[in-house]
Amino acid sequence: MAVPRPKVHAAGRRTSTGRCVLRSAAALSGVAALVIPAVPAGAAGAAAPPGGVERVLTGHGTVSGQGRSADVDSDMLLAGTNTAGGNGAPGAGGGWWTVSTAAEGGSPPYAVWAGRLDGTGEKKLISPDDGRHHVHPVTDGKTVVWAAYQDRWCYLLARPLDGGPVQQLTSSQGIGCAFTTLGVEGKTVTYTDVGYKSRTTRAVYLRMGEGDPVSIPPTGGGNPRTTSTSTPSLHNGKIAFNDCKYTGSTGTLCRIAVLDVATGRRTVVADAKLPAPTALTSRYVYWLEVEDGDTRPRALHRANLDGSDPLVISPASGEDALIIDGLTVSEDAVTVAARTVGGTAGPGTAAKLWQFSPDGTRRERVSCNGGDQVSPASAGARQVVWIDTTTGKRDLVTRTRPAGTCG
Repeated sequence: MAVPRPKVHAAGRRTSTGRCVLRSAAALSGVAALVIPAVPAGAAGAAAPPGGVERVLTGHGTVSGQGRSADVDSDMLLAGTNTAGGNGAPGAGGGWWTVSTAAEGGSPPYAVWAGRLDGTGEKKLISPDDGRHHVHPVTDGKTVVWAAYQDRWCYLLARPLDGGPVQQLTSSQGIGCAFTTLGVEGKTVTYTDVGYKSRTTRAVYLRMGEGDPVSIPPTGGGNPRTTSTSTPSLHNGKIAFNDCKYTGSTGTLCRIAVLDVATGRRTVVADAKLPAPTALTSRYVYWLEVEDGDTRPRALHRANLDGSDPLVISPASGEDALIIDGLTVSEDAVTVAARTVGGTAGPGTAAKLWQFSPDGTRRERVSCNGGDQVSPASAGARQVVWIDTTTGKRDLVTRTRPAGTCG
């Protein structure tokens, strides 16, 4: 299939796809290795959300229960989640948020909590108190799905928000095994299965209660250790994912593809240079790419589901280029966590959330908070939840619309 070359928004330039070389299955996966220390079964878990601070409904900037105000423009959902890196990434959907929390200082085990995006009602402890590390939660507003780790075992778990038992969807065993980039929509669950013992990485989907997980195979097959599918995103019964293959003669060749679960039809959307996570709406596929010779995503791409009308929303180089570390979308907006290119460490170059319109004509800061803003999750329309360090802790916060230019 011939893949059209993308347009570049605003600058009027066009980009061409290229090839990059990878030497390891871990690099092929597009997913970092996750190392979780062993936790004895039955270790004490968190009985209440860290911080115990409720969101103030009367306006931005005030953190109740601690007798102080912070210079913030976001609404607090949960103070002091205490989890770092990918373990602390929240999920959002259907009017709910969910996040993994830890005790003060980030000590294990981790627990999954959920609450309403409007701040009303009681927060709910979703994960069992069983000594496992419970991380990477996502929700569609009806079900929470997350990963749990203990020793060399990995588990994929689910639980309804309205109550009921925890359901084990699948499990895996091996050094460095992991379930990442989770998604849930009704009964359908997607994830990346990283098997470091088998040296394979696969995008997988399953229907809760309706059969075994289904691995999405790489195009053309080949040696499992030199091929991968990964980072699936789910919307309206379709799955976007990365499809990569390494050969000694050509290096690593990657594509963005879309699978229609109901029909089994698979569509190649674009060639891509070491793509990072995908994101999907009813109309568009979004993905991140690195620039030649780089190792961190810098370019934000978009195309129609059939691969037509490709567009570079945020280019890899130039005055406004970003180093992007997170991607989340809704029908109305695409949001990234990013640092500016060429910046040095410090408050002025902390990671910030940037929100674009789907056509790339609008670019705004989600929040003017001074701390790091990481791990964004779209809550629908232009609302985003994320982890923010402005108060000196890792807080779960939200805004229903962008703050603007933050000039």
